[in-house]
Amino acid sequence: MFSIPERATASGKDVAIEKLSWITENDVMAFSPYPAKDGTFGALFQLDDHGRVVLDTLSVERRGGFLFVLINGRLITELQIDKRVSDGKIYVPSGLTAADVDLMKKQWHLPGQPKR
Repeated sequence: MFSIPERATASGKDVAIEKLSWITENDVMAFSPYPAKDGTFGALFQLDDHGRVVLDTLSVERRGGFLFVLINGRLITELQIDKRVSDGKIYVPSGLTAADVDLMKKQWHLPGQPKR
C-alpha cells in the first residue's frame, strides 16, 4: 500500500496521500515563523537546492492536485497546486503550534542567522 485515503478539507473530495514524502525536513534550510490570526503559527519554508528542484517538478507534474503538509505526523494544511513553484519556498499560512516552532528553531536557522 503506497497511499493513505483522506478527505481533502478544501475540496471535500476523497484523495490518496502518498506514504513517501516528496519533500522532507532534510530539504529545508531555513524557515520564517509568524503568528497567525487563529492563534497558531504560520511559516515560510526555504528549501535547499534538492528540495527546490523537487518542488518545481511536483508543481509542474501535479498541477491541479494538492500538496499536504504534515508536521510531526499531523496534517497541518493542504495547498492546491495552481502554478509552477520554482523559487523553493513553501508558505504554510497557519496550523503550527508554539512547540512545533520551538522544535524547528533547533533544526533550522531563521533568515539572517548563521547556518547550523
